[in-house]
Amino acid sequence: MESVETNDTYTSFYEENDFENVTDVVTEDDGSTAGFPRSLDIQGLVLGILLVFIISVTNLVSLAAFIVERRLRTYNNYFIINLVLSDLLIGVSQTIGVAHTALRHFPFSQRFCKVYLGCRQGLLTVSILQIVVICIDRHRATYDPINHFISRNKRKAVIMNALTWVVGLGFWLCYSTAWDFIVNINSTRQCYAAYIRDPIPNLIQNVLTFFVPLAIICLLYFRIYIKIKATIGGKDVGREFKDGTPNVIAEIRGESSVISSIEMKTVCEDINNLNDMHVEPVRDIHETEKAEKKSGAKRESKNEMMKANRTLSYIILSFIIAWLPNAIIYLIFAIDPALLLVSAFPPEVRQFFVWLLYANSFCNPICYAVSQPLFRRTVLDLFIRPQKYWRQ
Repeated sequence: MESVETNDTYTSFYEENDFENVTDVVTEDDGSTAGFPRSLDIQGLVLGILLVFIISVTNLVSLAAFIVERRLRTYNNYFIINLVLSDLLIGVSQTIGVAHTALRHFPFSQRFCKVYLGCRQGLLTVSILQIVVICIDRHRATYDPINHFISRNKRKAVIMNALTWVVGLGFWLCYSTAWDFIVNINSTRQCYAAYIRDPIPNLIQNVLTFFVPLAIICLLYFRIYIKIKATIGGKDVGREFKDGTPNVIAEIRGESSVISSIEMKTVCEDINNLNDMHVEPVRDIHETEKAEKKSGAKRESKNEMMKANRTLSYIILSFIIAWLPNAIIYLIFAIDPALLLVSAFPPEVRQFFVWLLYANSFCNPICYAVSQPLFRRTVLDLFIRPQKYWRQ
């Protein structure tokens, strides 16, 4: 009896304050006042369209860069391409959310709403899971570099990328869309999922789809950071290898977790290879590939490792800044909606954090450009010298 009363209170608070779960921030009514439709939310419409435009353009340009520049299509960047695709679809799907916000009611049928919510939430989860996959791959590359380099291939990357879509969309089409079709409780002109009206399911989805992946990401990244710091010892790796002294060789041989199965001859070859790889970021990638083939390297080069780890660092930082505030808000709401009374937490603040979450989808392309010089040059060439790629 107490459980039913709690759910009724939870539902009542939700309906009175129209506390939408993740994206659309709308008004308190069902879209009409005294029989007349309410006026458009011009501010929400303009800002929403601007957000969708920026997300779509930045990710389309990123995708175009990977298409026209073959050298960008490396094993590590296959994970980035998948993240670009998910961010692009998030931006496109949010056009419906913008319409919902601007019109102050959902402009399509409730059947479409159920499918839309499942797909939208699924895309957001795919984006999070992709960061988890990148962390897992970089963790193995750091702690087991030889086997990672030998076993990695583009087919493996495609399979790992596909799993993020299967898990992300599969979870939400069951948890949201299927559930909504079964209970069919929404008879208003708004678009929201059934689970948001119940504290326990709402809390479960929040923990499973954000806080668990966040914990995995932070743990793996911390271990990567610790391993790299311990291996480098706070010194420039290229400078240490450049000396070529017996002490350096002895130190490398002492790293049993990295090269315990390699003979002395292979170690010397890798030293020469890493010395060749100590280049400035603007060095042409062809020279890097040529040096790898010449030395018979059996692990990714230092240059490749640095770019991959730098890209991951920026992506994780952007992800935490954009997602964490909104996740905390909805975690509090799932625990006790009364903690987020409208007077103390106005809708404008909620809307800001919602849009900050979506802003992560256009911050990711900026992360790629900052961390990968070749990607940055390719994007600039697409705007400055597009004829360079038309001839190809």
